[in-house]
Order: sequence, then C-alpha cells, then structure tokens
Amino acid sequence: MKSNQHSVPSFFDNLFGIEAIDKFVAKEFGFIDELEQEEQFIWAGILAYLSFMQRNGHSCIYLKDIAGTTLFKEPIAEQETALAVETNEHSGNKAAAASLTLVEQTEQEKAPKAGVDVPQLTPLLRIVKSALVNEQVAQLFVYSNGKLYSRRYYEFEQEVASNVVKRAALTPLSDDASEKVKQLWPAIFPTETTDQQDWQQIAVAKSLMQRFCVINGGPGTGKTYTVLRLLLALQACDENLKIVLAAPTGKAQQRMTESIMNSIDGLRGKLDDAVLNNVPTDAVTLHRLLGLREHGVSTKFNQHNQLAADVLIVDEASMVDLALMTRIVRALPDHARLYFIGDADQLPAVELGNVLEQLVSTGPASFDENANVSNGTNSTHSSLSFNSHDDALSLGGVPSLMRQHIATLCPHLPLLPVDEQAKSYVATLQAPQRFKGQVAKVATAIQRGDASGALTAITGKASDNDETAGLNSNIDSTLVSKTASRLQSGVHLWPEHQVSGRDLHQLAKESFLPIFHAGSAEEALNRLNVVRWLTPVRKGGMGVEGLNNLVFDAIKHKIRKREGHFYQGQPIMIVKNHHPQRLSNGEVGVIWPDSKGKLYAWFYQDSQASGQNGSSQKASANAGDSADKALQQKQALRSISLSRVPQFETVYAMTIHKSQGSEFNHVVLILPKPDSEKAANLFHRGLVYTGLTRAKDGCLIISDNATFTHMVQRVDKRYSGLSEAISLQLESTSNATIEIE
Repeated sequence: MKSNQHSVPSFFDNLFGIEAIDKFVAKEFGFIDELEQEEQFIWAGILAYLSFMQRNGHSCIYLKDIAGTTLFKEPIAEQETALAVETNEHSGNKAAAASLTLVEQTEQEKAPKAGVDVPQLTPLLRIVKSALVNEQVAQLFVYSNGKLYSRRYYEFEQEVASNVVKRAALTPLSDDASEKVKQLWPAIFPTETTDQQDWQQIAVAKSLMQRFCVINGGPGTGKTYTVLRLLLALQACDENLKIVLAAPTGKAQQRMTESIMNSIDGLRGKLDDAVLNNVPTDAVTLHRLLGLREHGVSTKFNQHNQLAADVLIVDEASMVDLALMTRIVRALPDHARLYFIGDADQLPAVELGNVLEQLVSTGPASFDENANVSNGTNSTHSSLSFNSHDDALSLGGVPSLMRQHIATLCPHLPLLPVDEQAKSYVATLQAPQRFKGQVAKVATAIQRGDASGALTAITGKASDNDETAGLNSNIDSTLVSKTASRLQSGVHLWPEHQVSGRDLHQLAKESFLPIFHAGSAEEALNRLNVVRWLTPVRKGGMGVEGLNNLVFDAIKHKIRKREGHFYQGQPIMIVKNHHPQRLSNGEVGVIWPDSKGKLYAWFYQDSQASGQNGSSQKASANAGDSADKALQQKQALRSISLSRVPQFETVYAMTIHKSQGSEFNHVVLILPKPDSEKAANLFHRGLVYTGLTRAKDGCLIISDNATFTHMVQRVDKRYSGLSEAISLQLESTSNATIEIE
C-alpha cells in the first residue's frame, strides 16, 4: 500500500490518547490507493478510533455520531482556547494583553494535539465505502447500516443473533410434557386466582416453550426462586435431561451453587425429596466448561466438538462478553436449551461487548448520541421495576401463541397483552421477592438516573441545590456518633469531606476486627464475607490500594501469627485462574492456622471435588455478635500451603468490578471525587448500582453530593449492533412456521 510517509509521522503525533495498536491498524490499512491523500488521513483516523473504541469495550462505531467532529483532540487545547477568549473579552488593560500573548506562546510551545477532523455524514460514508473497495481492507472491516466494525466482531454479532433467533423459536410442549408440568405447577407456585401478575411464573412458562430465554431482574426479584422452579419443570418434562449450571467466574459459580441449594431447602415438605435431590446444584465456570485455556482463544468444546448437554443455565450473564457468548453458542448442540440469568443494569463484561443489555434492549436500533453524557437519560431497559405505570408492552407483551401457552399453564393469572413483535425470549422479573424497602427505592432511583430521588430515598428528605446541603443537612446523627455502629441496615450517606482518617480507622476496626476474633478458619472466612469495602478505583488514598493499607494499619495490632508476607486473618483474593489448585480469578480466602498452628490459605471447598451435597450446619460464633446472621451455614473448607498460593492481593477493599457475582451483609461503597476529567468520564451509574446491590442488609455510601449526582446521571453505554441484528432476524423469520415437538 502506498502512503505519503513524510506526512504520516506528524499525523500520528497530532492524535491524543492513542496506543501503539491503534497506530498500527491505522498505518497499516489507512493509507490506500483507493483514496485521495486527504481522505487517507481521515480514513486512518477512523480506523484508529475503531481500534480505540474496541479496546474500551465497543464492538463497532456509529458513523453518524462521529460525523462533523474532531477525534483524538487534546482536551488542553480546548481549555487554553477558552482561557484566551475569556481573557480577551473581560480584560482591556496591558496586563491582560500580556497574559493573552503568554497563552498564545504557551500553545505554540506545547503544540497541543489537534486530532483529526471528520467530515459530515454524506462525505464520510463515501470515504468509508471507497476504502472498502480495497480487497484487503474489505477482508478485515465491515460497514453495516451506519456502523463500522472489525469483521471479527461483526461476524460474532451476526452468529450470536442467528443462534438466539433460532433457539427462541416458539416450540409448544408436547401433550405429555404439558400434562406433567400442569401437575407439578401447584406444588411450586401459588395458583389462587389473582389480579396481580406473577412474573416468576411467567418467566418459567416462557422458558418452557423456547430453547433460549433471558431471565432478567435485579437483586431480590426472585431469580434463584425462578431458576429452581424452571429446573423442576424441565425435569418434569424429561427426567433424563443433562442439565449444566455455569457462571463466568469462580465466585459467581460458588454463589450459584449455594443459592440453589438454599432454595431447594425451602421446598422440603412440599415436594418429594427424591425429586428435589435430583435437581442439579453443582455449577462450573464457563471457562472450565468450554475448555478455554489461559492466554489462548481456542476451546476444547466448539462447533466441531460440542458439549454433551441438553440444557445450559448461565448465571451472572452480565459478565459474559461477546467473544465468550459466541463460544457458548458454538459449543452447544442445536437441540439444547440455553438460559441466561442476570441483571442487565449491572456492569457489562470487562472484555468487549454488552451482551445481556443488548439481549434485553427494547430501545431503538440506533445509538442514542446523548447516552454517554451526564443528562440523566434512562437506560433502554428496567429490570428492577417498582413503577406500576409502565406501559403494557414493557410489562410482558408477548406473541399471541405464547399468550395462549401461558394462559394454559397459568389460568389463574391475568392475561398478558399481545405484541407480535416482542422479544418473547426476555422474561423480566418485575416484582421483588426479598429486595424491599429503602435499598429497593434507592436502586430504582439510580436506575432512572434520578440522583435527587436517590438522595431523597436515602435521607427521607428532599435534597436542595446546594452541592453539599443535601448530604450535610440529612446526614444520620448515628454516623457521626463516636459510639454507634456505622454498619446499619438500609442505605446511609456520609459526605466524603466529613470523613477523617480517624473515622476510616474506626470504621475499619468495626468492619474487620471480628475476623481476627474468630475461633476457626471457617468462622474467619464467614466473617470476612459480612462486610466488604468497594471503590471504583485502584490508585489513591480512596482506591483499593490505599484503603487496604489503611485497614491493615487499623487492625495490625491484632495479628497473632505471621509467616513471610502472610499473617493470620489476612483476606486474600486470587487474581488469576489457577487450574492445578482449582482456584479461579476473584475467589476469596483467608489465612489461618490449622490445628497444629501452621498457617494455610483456606477457601470454600469446590462442591464437585468434595463430593458433598452442601447440607447446612450451624457455625460456631460468639453469642450476641451482630455478624452472626451471616454464619448460619457451614461449608466444607480446603487448605492450600502458602508456598502454593497463586497470584493474589489482600482484599479488605476491592473494586466494584471485582465484586460482581458476590454479595455481603454490609457494603461500604466509597465513591471518591475523581482526580481528573478522564477519571470522571469513567464514573457512571452502573458502578453505583452494582456496588449498592451487592448489599443484602445495609450499604454505607461515602461520597459528596456532586460526585454521587454525576455518577447516577451518567450512563456508560457501549456501541453495539447485536440488538438490532436480533430484531432484524426476528422480523425476517416472523412468518416462519412454528415448530411443533
């Protein structure tokens, strides 16, 4: 490919914020003969931007949103220009003129990066389409309906969309299976006639007549309750089904197993024990299920060597990225059912894609250009809805055939509205089962982007417009008391500027000293999961590293035994999958001595390895300890020699991202004031919502008004075409004949 090499270095020198990979893609495929010289630089800038966006989780870019803008412009250039204009307008003396001259000289000396100017949409589309005439470029990049992709991610989206639509085809149960499910229904659901909709029953009924379904809902909306009843209904249809439970991380896998086992205990006496004992409870990580090796992209199980499974249920599905979703649908046999369980309002996957959000999205296909700014716009879905005024279609509109099927299974429930164009595979759990009261109100306000409503739900009083008055005037007196516990039920706000280092030390002692008073490794590990500090950042005094150091300083006088870098009571989190030790990224353990006094790392036992069924026993605890509510269940532990502990970090505090798939009795959610504009752009609603909803009993938020409001109002949306691809394929198959088993 020819290029004007003498201009290329200065072109890239003018792009702010790009990495080596962005530069490589642009340089390698941007300067092509099919384009004029000026167009080559525009095309190279677009390719650099596509690479940049993919590194930040987007699967594509929307050309209409970059048309007429300047990409990779250094922010300081805008600030200095504004300063020059302001100085010129408001000063008429020689000192001001000298100041302006100094600014101009500084601009020349610093040479701020000007970026690349993108033309308006019509000429931009012409450049893109001209570039794709080049054979090599066309092999690597795709333009589709206003979006530009790398071909890899375009094909991933199309493959996932095709598979979802194929599996979501309405397939009524056979007469025999339908009769078995009807007999089971009164034992697992209330069947009294009611005018209130039961969304858990609707979700199970929907799932039975499709080979793909998403059960979407916030904490406490009854996801585990629903999944257990789906498992029982599926086994009623065919007791020989091979059912696999999986989750993206080791912690999520462990929690999935625990939740289902606990839910089974709630049905004892209502169903035959033989039926309940046949329900699968042992979950695996998706990486282990697929045979995905570290540092590799190939899997043991794929389209050529598929899994021996009839049903796959994936929990914490918001953590599934686009590439992993593609591997899942490839490895699953065509006849198999796939069910995704999750909360689409939680943080998306760390890697590229926002699969769950796109699966449930009912918004317009085009990207909302205002979604990434702090304007309080609503997301396109609402999984934790407590608003009875939602329109009918958002509350479960379904195709007429599905409505008929649901009415047959649930004649006691109100009929659902008909919507032939609905994504019928989405089952959103609307009414809460456990997640009630103040936490629910705050979470709902956060979902809406209503910062004022969230503050009102927290304090019980309307906040005013002063930056801190909403927090200062309504702060609970118990939070500033020297004697009262700061870890209370409900949601509480503590203004960051009122929190001293001494306050944090006291809070650290209240949160974590109970670990060091434990009488056993099991008790220490259980107490560790009672309280967790969460923050969106790693660096700084209010980041993970600074907070972990602060906590250590507060509790170090209680350490009874040390060995190298380890000490008794130290909480550790594995940060890298380690298959020889059966430890997964994110798994948490505690350092504790064995009966002979030697320190080991203790983790909850892998249920598959232990061969235990997870029956519960009472754990030892000190009478009257407020943490004892979390110590009701006893699990087998396993110990690992300290010399064999893989890469880890101390984990009194952890990032909000790392907390996904976990829950704690109490969460201390620390939202520090961002130290730069770049950091502020990374603070968004999903972080607040995810952190808050890790709490089962109470959440203490340490934040100032401006930071809290900014985060609640700002939506972190990812560019994707998956929802649109699914809608288009559903439309193209809408007249297809319904499959009959």
